[in-house]
Amino acid sequence: MNKTLVTFLLAITCIGCFAQKPLSYSIVIDKKGADAQTLYDLTRNWFAQTYHNSEAVLQDQNSGKELTGRGTAILEISKLTYSGMSGYIDYLIDVQFKDGRLKFSMNSFNHRPEKKVMYDNAMGAVLDSLPEDLKTLGGRFEKSSYRMYYRHFYEYAKPVCDNTFIKLSQSLKEFIEKREATKDDW
Repeated sequence: MNKTLVTFLLAITCIGCFAQKPLSYSIVIDKKGADAQTLYDLTRNWFAQTYHNSEAVLQDQNSGKELTGRGTAILEISKLTYSGMSGYIDYLIDVQFKDGRLKFSMNSFNHRPEKKVMYDNAMGAVLDSLPEDLKTLGGRFEKSSYRMYYRHFYEYAKPVCDNTFIKLSQSLKEFIEKREATKDDW
């Protein structure tokens, strides 16, 4: 009886460990000697220089503690069969501050097609990985056509999300380093 119960619980735990979840990224950027408010102010300036309309991007501001904003990456698919999925990937940026460091996170990557086509071309959330059988995800993945389209969408969308995170996190890190190094040099 105990072996059966332990085996059952272990199986449930293993299934939960391999479940796909929405894609998210996070990095901690250290800046020794800078207090949380300074890092907050620098990050607001970075938003202003990175996005054309930073006030439209910034959603939630908790002075000195947290900044939240929304951004959009362009998804271009040139392969004719799947070009109807071209459009945008919207994402959420969350930055938390402590003295000497900040945590830069991106999540909630969600596909928004540029135009409607004959098939269901709104692919929804970008997942962190794909299971062998997408049917196990349920919902719209029950349709074989949606599974086929999502696999190809994922091949194009995941690298766009990866590159966007790398580019933005590196940009913020360089901005903070450069601004701190030149703040008194004018």
